[in-house]
Amino acid sequence: MDPEVTAEAGVLVVGAGPTGLALAGELALAGVRPTVLESRTAPATESRALNLHPRTAELLDSRGLLEPLLEHEIVLGSPAHSFFGALPVPLDCAPWRTRYPHQIGVVQSRVEQRLRLRLAELGGSVLSGHQLTGLEQDDDAVTAIVSTPDGQRRIRARYLVGCDGGRSTVRKALDLPFPGSDGTELFVAADVVLRRPPQEWFDELDPQRRRFLRLLPGNTLAGVMPTEDGRRLMFSLRGLEEGVHRLSFSGAGLDVADRDTPVAEEEILGAIRTACGADPGLKEVRWASRFSNACRQVPEYRTGRVLLAGDAAHIVVPLGGQGLNLGIQDAFNLGWKLAAVVRGHAPDALLETYHAERHPVAAALLREARAQFALLDSGRGDADELAPLREILTELLRLPDTNRHLAGVVSGLGVRYDLPGSGHELLGARMPDVDVDGTRLFELLRAGRGVLLDFGGLSVDVSAWAGRVDLRRCAPPDGFGDLGAVLVRPDGHVCWVGGADGPEKSLHHWFGPSAR
Repeated sequence: MDPEVTAEAGVLVVGAGPTGLALAGELALAGVRPTVLESRTAPATESRALNLHPRTAELLDSRGLLEPLLEHEIVLGSPAHSFFGALPVPLDCAPWRTRYPHQIGVVQSRVEQRLRLRLAELGGSVLSGHQLTGLEQDDDAVTAIVSTPDGQRRIRARYLVGCDGGRSTVRKALDLPFPGSDGTELFVAADVVLRRPPQEWFDELDPQRRRFLRLLPGNTLAGVMPTEDGRRLMFSLRGLEEGVHRLSFSGAGLDVADRDTPVAEEEILGAIRTACGADPGLKEVRWASRFSNACRQVPEYRTGRVLLAGDAAHIVVPLGGQGLNLGIQDAFNLGWKLAAVVRGHAPDALLETYHAERHPVAAALLREARAQFALLDSGRGDADELAPLREILTELLRLPDTNRHLAGVVSGLGVRYDLPGSGHELLGARMPDVDVDGTRLFELLRAGRGVLLDFGGLSVDVSAWAGRVDLRRCAPPDGFGDLGAVLVRPDGHVCWVGGADGPEKSLHHWFGPSAR
């Protein structure tokens, strides 16, 4: 007997991690109820990524999602600056005019929890225990073959988006290449429960170990520790909540060849003893996993009616939680576009801009991540050879233009899409969260629609795009007095800057034909 066939009129999202949940929420906000498949039977509880970069914080704030997450903020540092390759000069995001110039410490499970709650508030839900096993597509739809708790089903949808992680079943079903650099080093990350926090026993460490390990704000112990075999152990023990710490290490002791090898409790104890010379009392290992420094990216983010986002489209060496941040940014770029196409407001060609905009962003960040990793002496024994390069780059990072550029790449604040138009420096860039006659711009974006800011009596009627674009007439915000008007997309990027031609062409291009 053939599996059950279920017709779906909208979008099938595979994967309920941060990327999939963010995308599903954006679709639901725009009036498209997605079907979300998740192979796990319960929401994740492990920490995984620990931080939100400034641009991700802005995007979440623009939907009212950030403030609840700040109630669960963990301490990343004082302040939580970003760094490049662990060089001693912090990256300064202040020149990018953001309310969030530092990273924000929030564990990934909290982010997923909030995104899942928003999806429910918008009438959506997640089908847990649903594993994609194959897919087919034709000119009109995608058919997913899904293993469910009640047996196999075939679910048909107009579009399918793979948000199912670095080992994406969707990507493999499409038989897509995944070129990039192989992993040469393994990392371990684990959530552990300690009987004694680091501040209680740091002073007990022998002087030699205190030379390499530092006790940082937030009850965090971190450093790079030389070992007896001539290698180095990168070690971090960060406080998450009372008694619970995030342990991460690489280098000495990681002699396993396969990242799928389970992390044994004795391996974790060994790393702690090597770094600290003592056992602070390991009470429980709640979760442990291995990661590599592989960096990969698919050549195309779209194959017919199937699109890829997040780790399914790109994986990056785990430096600073960039995977989570890239994925959420992908979702905010794609969500409103896909909803516009499904609802018939825009042509299918609008989806081509997703790959055109997001692929170069991930490629640039992967390049920067590989460069950062190359600067780290993580046990390869090349510290002396790296020293001159690190010194020169440190000097360059002290130059404001260099620092601003790298801060923009790492934080996401510097993303500027190559959009058609006047060539104004603001075109394609994110619009800062300016004050609009007493209202923040991000508050105007909460509905997930475009916003046309008219600073000087622009004679434009946007009622033909009602429900897609809102018009706000206001005084020019500080620093934007030379502009007559700007059109801001739902993802916060400027797609038109006031000029003689007017915004009608851009309104048509990004938000579809007028209703008249």
